[in-house]
Amino acid sequence: MVASFPPGFILIFGALLTALTPGTAHKAWSLIAPLAALAVIWMFPEHGRIVTHWLDYDLVLAQFNLPTKAFATIFALMAFAGGLFAYHQDRGKPGSPGYEDRRVELAGAQLYAGSAIGVTFAGDLITLFLFWEIMAVGSTLVVWAGNSEAARKSGRRYVNMHLLGGAVMMAGIALHVHASGSILIPTMTLGGELVDPVRMVVGEGQPWRVPSLESPGSVLMLLGILINAGAPPLGSWLPDAYPEASPSGTVFLSAFTTKTSVYVLLVLFSGCNILVWVGCLMAIYGIVYAILENDMRRILAYSIINQVGFMVCAVGIGTGLSVNGATAHAFAHIIYKALLLMSAGSVLFMTGKRKCTDLGGLYKAMPITMWCGIIGALAISAVPLTSGFTTKSMITDAATMTELWAPVTEQGGQLVWDSLLHPSVAWFVLVAASAGVFLHAGIKFPWFVFFQKPAPKNDDRKLDPPWTMKAAMILFAALCVALGVYPQPLYDILPFQKPDGGELYHAFTYAHVINQLQLLLFAGLAFFVLLDRLKRTLTITLDADWVYRRMFPGLWQWVFRPLLLAAEPFHKGLIQGLPRAAAREFGSGPAAGEAEGARYRPWGVGTTVLLLTVVLLVFLILNLFVD
Repeated sequence: MVASFPPGFILIFGALLTALTPGTAHKAWSLIAPLAALAVIWMFPEHGRIVTHWLDYDLVLAQFNLPTKAFATIFALMAFAGGLFAYHQDRGKPGSPGYEDRRVELAGAQLYAGSAIGVTFAGDLITLFLFWEIMAVGSTLVVWAGNSEAARKSGRRYVNMHLLGGAVMMAGIALHVHASGSILIPTMTLGGELVDPVRMVVGEGQPWRVPSLESPGSVLMLLGILINAGAPPLGSWLPDAYPEASPSGTVFLSAFTTKTSVYVLLVLFSGCNILVWVGCLMAIYGIVYAILENDMRRILAYSIINQVGFMVCAVGIGTGLSVNGATAHAFAHIIYKALLLMSAGSVLFMTGKRKCTDLGGLYKAMPITMWCGIIGALAISAVPLTSGFTTKSMITDAATMTELWAPVTEQGGQLVWDSLLHPSVAWFVLVAASAGVFLHAGIKFPWFVFFQKPAPKNDDRKLDPPWTMKAAMILFAALCVALGVYPQPLYDILPFQKPDGGELYHAFTYAHVINQLQLLLFAGLAFFVLLDRLKRTLTITLDADWVYRRMFPGLWQWVFRPLLLAAEPFHKGLIQGLPRAAAREFGSGPAAGEAEGARYRPWGVGTTVLLLTVVLLVFLILNLFVD
């Protein structure tokens, strides 16, 4: 079979159809396009490549990299489940005053998912970057589709951070291409056992030097990717923007940006040791803020940072087992995190409340939502027989093998660890973070939303959401259990397999099960012992976003604005007085600006940007179509 069509384009085309199809028929594309993309992903030939020539480069629009199938599959599946969850979330009735459909959100979500799939199939850095930037457009549309003042403001902060990350990443790519002359993405290989370090080569077997961070280009690329991954202190955009989207919008947002960043880290930076400690920081950072939070969707947003920390740490370890673990855990995480946010979104959709202080006692009113939320909570906590257990244990196992991944150096004739901290600290942090996950997402979320004594009297109301929302939750709840009981189908599409075709990984060992149950038991005991300390409080938590939500506005109000007002007379004279004086001296009559009511109008920034955009567009068209 010959590869002829990049799978991500199907969802991008579906976004266009969703935007243009009249009436309510546009909703069908949100279900058809992801399934079509999923079929093309699985029919794409293993060694197929789609290449096009642009300027002096051969752009590889689609090829299978080792982690591609797993990431592309779950992205397409997530787009389908998200479309199903959003199917009946229109406000009002069609044709009635004030009717508001989810057309913009669904179109943005398909653009978002399609570009994420495009990233996973990209075979070169330029194609990867183009799809990376399209993702920012789609995700911003999803945030703004929340249709509230908070969504507008947080969406603006969101897009600014992603434009910054994109600019930094593009600068890194430009420096790398200038130094190496190649835009190709490296190939990951594993010469020995599954637990051995991954080797990365490019071109004619040349070693890929980017993970060693020896050049400014590699540092800038890594920084740009980590901004999108939500790494602190530049990850505050995530809990700021995601909870302000609609109930279905937050589900879409949870799946693509951070996990696409994990994918890019895997194919470009596997074995970059500093990522071990960045991942550990993310794991702890997400737990601390999730425990402090009162908003149920902000709790789960911080939990995304925590879980991505496990994956980033696995990328830094850089062995075959850890790369498989990062890939498998990203797959499982998209499912159970979406399930948790579907549960929270259903509560918000039916009650209009999102703060733990306003919720509670919903176990009778929303039984299906409750049970699906509990399954998601068990999966994120890595309870045995759930998907989190069969994937997260790969990462913790890889972390224990410090002699295989931690760098060493010789001092005084002896070998000593050459890492930021002692390598065993990474394993300890991951284990402690696993207990913390059970505290904030495994117990705190379902306890305060469904079981704690309610603030309102809502025990007797029936509040189960529309059937499509329940169907999406049940689908993902079933997958959480299925991949926990029988993970082999997921293991079969992981990047590295055993040469002899033997069992790739066995999660259900005596030690794994007993250790995890002990950890969860004591974490649960700690929650209820400290329940008085962990009780919901009406608080708003700011982290690094305090800088641009409090400090910058304060500086503007009390420092820069008074200075600008003081300089206004000089400014007015400069932009109005000088041109008029020049017109009187060198011009003549009304044409020189002396007509009654004439006023000098400076050349606006917006006009300049528009003109430059048109010029660049013309230049691009000429380069593409004119020999």
